[in-house]
Amino acid sequence: MGVISRWWVWALLGLLVQLVPWPARLADAVYLGATLPAWSRVTAPLVAAVPGSLTAAVVLLGAAVLVAALLWPGGRRHAGRALGWTVAVLLFTFPFAFGLGYRTTALAPAGEAAPPEAYAAAREAVLARLHAVASQGRAALAAGPPDAGVLAACVEAAAGVRPGPSPAVPRAVKTVPPGALLTVGFSGVMSPWLLEPHVDPAFPPAALTVVALHELAHTAGFAREAEAEAVALLAGLGCDDPAAAYAAAVRAAARLAARLPEEEREAYVAAWPAGALEDQRAAAAAAERYRLDALARAAERAYDAYLVSQGTAGGMDDYDRATDALVRLLPLDPAPASPGDGVARR
Repeated sequence: MGVISRWWVWALLGLLVQLVPWPARLADAVYLGATLPAWSRVTAPLVAAVPGSLTAAVVLLGAAVLVAALLWPGGRRHAGRALGWTVAVLLFTFPFAFGLGYRTTALAPAGEAAPPEAYAAAREAVLARLHAVASQGRAALAAGPPDAGVLAACVEAAAGVRPGPSPAVPRAVKTVPPGALLTVGFSGVMSPWLLEPHVDPAFPPAALTVVALHELAHTAGFAREAEAEAVALLAGLGCDDPAAAYAAAVRAAARLAARLPEEEREAYVAAWPAGALEDQRAAAAAAERYRLDALARAAERAYDAYLVSQGTAGGMDDYDRATDALVRLLPLDPAPASPGDGVARR
């Protein structure tokens, strides 16, 4: 009992559970089949019920309690122990709340590109979808990003590409102070314990919509960055909401264009509807305006090391796999009739 009652034992156990190379089938059974569906049904309504950032509130409350303990007569003796147990709880619960998502069966094999004809078909499908929703989508985005509940429903439908119980996706996306994330080179973040998505509102509406879809995909258990991005784009492309569909189509078209030789890329981009390229450039301009290179490089190195520790061999390069994953998952129908019909089958 003496050893079990030590906080550092549980902290080390949590690290071991997360860092051990789990067999994918076992991670699927434990995380996708049990802990994620159960925990998301607790966190999703909780996140939606709190108007501000629940994560920030919990952090501030914890900091206030710690300061109070340090100032209280005799409290210093217990503050270190309380902090230790807090760390132990966070480390031990992390795998079951989110971390085991890195160990689950991959949606697309790493290092094995989809065939060229699949890429060609994807470019045509995305371009057709982009033209189909451009007018309505741009007009709707002029008023701001789509409702978070609409985006969450589309992500839940897209999550059907992976078998198993469906997790609950929160009907809310929280914001941080404008520029706070873009300063360090990121545009969104998801609290892995509370499954609470956050976005940087300094991004223009089209780009912000895709970031929200990406973070919502993380809440659905797609921990790997490539898979969260692919599912986010799949969700948007299959969404009935024209603003979400347009935003996802612009991002998907840009990703597909980046894989083409320069001359072919210019021809593909020239075929986009009016305004799409400007929206893509607006996102890049916003990211550049707020970015502080020194901080961004430090944050990217830290996140790269974190991803490698979770079994992502390429680290930050994992984002680049999103295009190939999307090509493999994208339906042949360029303009699906509904989220359920358009994204849950190949």
